Amino acid sequence: MVSLLANIGILFLAVYFCLKSGRLGANHDHTTKSGLIGCILMEVLLGTILLSFSTVILGIRYDFRVLLFCFSAKHMDWRITSSSIFLLGIIRFFWGNSEAAQVNLIVSIILAITLPMIVKLIRDRMNDLAQLLVLVTIALIPSIVFTKHMIMDKGLVLLISIILIALNYGAVFVMHYFISDLYGLIASASTDHLTALKNVRLFNSDLIEMERRKHPVTLAVIDIDHFKNYNDCYGHDSGDGILKQLAAMFNELATPYTTFYRIGGEEFGVIADYFSPSEAEAFLHNLKSTVAHRNFAAQAGETINLTISVGVAHSQKGETLKNTLKRADMALYQAKETGRNKVMVSARA
Repeated sequence: MVSLLANIGILFLAVYFCLKSGRLGANHDHTTKSGLIGCILMEVLLGTILLSFSTVILGIRYDFRVLLFCFSAKHMDWRITSSSIFLLGIIRFFWGNSEAAQVNLIVSIILAITLPMIVKLIRDRMNDLAQLLVLVTIALIPSIVFTKHMIMDKGLVLLISIILIALNYGAVFVMHYFISDLYGLIASASTDHLTALKNVRLFNSDLIEMERRKHPVTLAVIDIDHFKNYNDCYGHDSGDGILKQLAAMFNELATPYTTFYRIGGEEFGVIADYFSPSEAEAFLHNLKSTVAHRNFAAQAGETINLTISVGVAHSQKGETLKNTLKRADMALYQAKETGRNKVMVSARA
């Protein structure tokens, strides 16, 4: 019982680590080497702790490492998953160089190769819970087959197999819904209730993360021209409707490397990552032009046109993103002072 509770606690710690690391749902194509190594080491550490709390029956160790592998394969970068499984297999081999340890090493190599491949195969064909159940089922097969090979008492083999399946399936359901609820809470705290864009809290948080990574980015601040006049003319409900429509258009035009935020009443922020300055400016000019040519529904049967002013600043070496944002704000002010409906790029600091 102590081993079971310890394994459950370690799995919850693994979930916390995944959320804290920001790896869940991240763009894995641009993961830094240090980030990969850190995640691999943490996963190996958690797996080693699970191994130390194994329940041993006739020389066979049973624990929730299989679940750790499956959740990693589902939610993390395949490079993290495969490396962690292989390293844990080596650790298990030297933990006790027996037939069980040798078989475990072979199984680890097989799982390190197959689990990421299976995830890629089923990702768009099943929901998240079904994917996890498939992964756990496949990952449990070697344990059940080896148990049958090592233990002659078929009744005991059947009992162990039933317990393994029940515990792992039960844990999958609990952990899946736990993660889903956490995602819901995080999304609620990070989303603007009106536009469903990311909110100013997340904008500031992402700026801190960008600054920690020391990766060059482009920041833009967008303001709707004369929005107060629209509110006065059509009412605040129609004004809210316009904000929703504009946010929906931003989502249409967004790329994997541009993120939109609502940071004020009619003010929006943009972080453009992995764009060259010229590419980011071209994107924002296209955004301004698209808004100017789009019809927005103001009230029953009536449409209006909007324009936006955009202030842009490219981060510079040695500059904090707080100062980059200030330059973008100043550029926005210049755009509004010099006629609006334009993109103004900040001069170098």
